Amino acid sequence: MRILKTVLKTTLGLVLLLVVFVAYQALTLRATIPDDTFDLQPVAAADRDPRPVLIFGATRNTGYEVAKLLRSRGEPVTAAVRPSSNRSLLEPLDVTLVVADAMDAESVREAVNSADFRAIVTTITCAKCEPPADYLGNRNIFDAAKAAGIDRVVFVSTVGAGDSYDAANLLSKIVLRKILPLKTQAEDYLMASGVNYTIIRPGGLRQNETSPTGGAVLTENRSALGFIHRADVAQLIVDILDDERTRNKTFAALDPVIPGPWE
Repeated sequence: MRILKTVLKTTLGLVLLLVVFVAYQALTLRATIPDDTFDLQPVAAADRDPRPVLIFGATRNTGYEVAKLLRSRGEPVTAAVRPSSNRSLLEPLDVTLVVADAMDAESVREAVNSADFRAIVTTITCAKCEPPADYLGNRNIFDAAKAAGIDRVVFVSTVGAGDSYDAANLLSKIVLRKILPLKTQAEDYLMASGVNYTIIRPGGLRQNETSPTGGAVLTENRSALGFIHRADVAQLIVDILDDERTRNKTFAALDPVIPGPWE
C-alpha cells in the first residue's frame, strides 16, 4: 500500500509539472516579428486571370475563407469535396463542386482535369486521420497538377515545417510532432515536382470567432513566428494568386498586430 501511495504521489507530481510547463510555454509565447516583409503587389482587377481556382479543403476554415473571398470578387471557384463532406457553408457561395478524396489519387486526377484551372489551393490537414493526408493527400494533388499542366499550386503548410523548424516554439513542436515531418515531406515533394508553387506557413491560427485585422504580412525570414486569423491567411493567399512574383517562394504568414496567442 505504501508503495502504491508513493507511485500515485510521484505520478501526480509529474502531471502537475507537465501542466505547469504547458501553461508556462503558452503564457510566455510571443511573436517574433521580422523587419523584412514581402510587399505584395496584386494585379488590377481588369488584369486578373478569369479561369477558376480549384480548392482542396474548402468546406471549412482557411479553404472556405479563400473560396468566400474569391466569390466576393465574382471569380469562379471549384471546391473538391469528399462524398461525406458537409457542404452547407459552400452552397450559398454558388461554387462548383467536384467529388474527390485527396487520399484517392484517381478521384483527385478527375477533379483536377474537370476544368481549365488557373491554380490549385490546398489547405488539407488532418492530425486525427489515419493515415494523415498532410503528405500523401497533398502528394496526390501535386502529381495531378503536374500531369494536367496546372500553372501553379498554393500549399498551406505551417511554421515549423522544413527550414523553419527552429522558428517553432517547444510547445508547438510537441503538439505537432506527427504533423511537422509530413508537412516537410509535402513541401519538399512540391518544390522538387517542377510545378510552379507558393508555400505559405501560417503561425498560430486564431479561431474563427476572433476578428481579422487586415494587417497580416508575408516574410521569407525563416525565424519568423507569429499569430494570424484564418481570414487574413485567406486574404494573403488570394493576393499571392494575383502576384506573379510569389511563384516558387516560401513564406511565413503572421500578423504584427497580434503579439501573442491571448491578445
